Amino acid sequence: MRPLFVVALVAVVIALGAVQAVSSIALRASAQRGSWVQLVPAAVSARVDQLLPGPPLPPALGLVLARNALAAGDLPLAERDIARLGPSRDRSALLGRVAEAHGDAAGAVAAYLAADDVTGLERRIDELTAGGQIPAALELQRAAIAKLQGDHTQVDALAHAYFALGRLEETAAYALAVGTPARHARELDSRDAYAGAVALAPLDENYLLGYGNQLLNLGELDAAKRTFARARDVDPASAEPFAGLGEIALREGNPARARAYLVRAQALDPVSDAAGRLARELAAH
Repeated sequence: MRPLFVVALVAVVIALGAVQAVSSIALRASAQRGSWVQLVPAAVSARVDQLLPGPPLPPALGLVLARNALAAGDLPLAERDIARLGPSRDRSALLGRVAEAHGDAAGAVAAYLAADDVTGLERRIDELTAGGQIPAALELQRAAIAKLQGDHTQVDALAHAYFALGRLEETAAYALAVGTPARHARELDSRDAYAGAVALAPLDENYLLGYGNQLLNLGELDAAKRTFARARDVDPASAEPFAGLGEIALREGNPARARAYLVRAQALDPVSDAAGRLARELAAH
């Protein structure tokens, strides 16, 4: 029995050594500088991946192999590696990237939602926005918010998602006729989304400015004044809050005060868009 045991033990050691070797080669991109794995050519590493046996594979190794294949643009190999992975958020995120590479937008979105991969969703939202597909972008942005609301560790990401929703709602409003109920409803939705961002991140100047400008657009001057004042307190060196306060002063019938705010804004930033807009309004007053 002892000779058979020794033979079996040697076979196991050889097999484990082989797995360690091919795993090390496959993981060459993550290897420490100066290690022997770094000396293996990339083409050999890819070939090792192709020669690796079917399941099971260590999950960490499988993820790295799939990511490396995607980075190399080898979709068939990436799909093979992903197919050997067990269900997980990482696997769903990889499936989303494969779907994107195939041009399958619906499949990518479904995979990113399953993975809670907000970054992947945001990339898709940006693509839709750039393509002018605002309703589809809005739908996805709301889906991203719904995902983030269930994760209390993602407060900053949720605030950013609300801010992005406010901008999308604002863009959708601009496409509608001024004074129509549909446009007003979009403007209210934009205001509420900005308010959500400010509630989660009250010291973010960009969120405060977005909220203040939308309040101004809706004629809610008292709330806009408080919001621009908060933005000014957050960053006294920023021109935009002073320009916003100047626009409110002008609407309240106080052009002298508006000009004082304009002077302050222009001193802080001579090329500020908000200050330029206020200057044009004062010139036409």
